[in-house]
Amino acid sequence: MEVVKGEVVSFQHVDKVYHSGTVALSQFDLSIADGEFISFLGPSGCGKSTALRMVAGLGEATNGRVKVFNQSPKDVIKHSNDIAYVFQEANLLPWRTVLDNVLLPLEIRGINKEKRKECAVEVLEMVGLKDYLHAYPRQLSGGMKMRVSIARALAAKPKLLLMDEPFAALDEMTRQTLQMDLLQIW
Repeated sequence: MEVVKGEVVSFQHVDKVYHSGTVALSQFDLSIADGEFISFLGPSGCGKSTALRMVAGLGEATNGRVKVFNQSPKDVIKHSNDIAYVFQEANLLPWRTVLDNVLLPLEIRGINKEKRKECAVEVLEMVGLKDYLHAYPRQLSGGMKMRVSIARALAAKPKLLLMDEPFAALDEMTRQTLQMDLLQIW
C-alpha cells in the first residue's frame, strides 16, 4: 500500500493476536486522511480499542504495519506532541483541580507557566468548564469529568485526537450533548 498525500494513519495488513490466543485484528487495512473524523463501530471485543491503542503507540501489531504521519506511532510520541488520547474513563487526578488536571501534560512538556495556564483556560472554556477551574473531580458530574479529560487532550494541540468510547458510561442526554459539543470543537 503506498502512502496517500495527507495520510495521517495507515494500517497495512495488521494482525493482532494476544498472548491468550485471542485474535483482535486480522489483515486489517485502513487509511485515514488529514481532516477526516472516523468512528469505529462494532461489538465489544472486535478490536476497536486495540486499533486505537496501536495508533497511540500503546500496543504493537503482531504482523503488518501501523503508521502515523508516515512514522511508527512510538517515534511520533517520542519526538512530538502530535497524538492525544482520551480513554473510556476520565482518569483525573483527584488531588488536582480541574485547571491543574488540564495543566499536567503541559507541565510535563515544560511549557512556561503563563502560556500553559492561558492554554488550559482556553480549552476549558471551549468545553464549557471555565467556571469550574478550581473544582476537584469529586465535585463534578460524569459528563463534566469527561469534558476535563477532553480539555486535557486538546491542551497539547495535537494533530491527531484519539477517543476510546469516552461517552460510553454517560446517560443518553449527556452523551448526545457531549457528542454535539465535540463536533463543534472539531
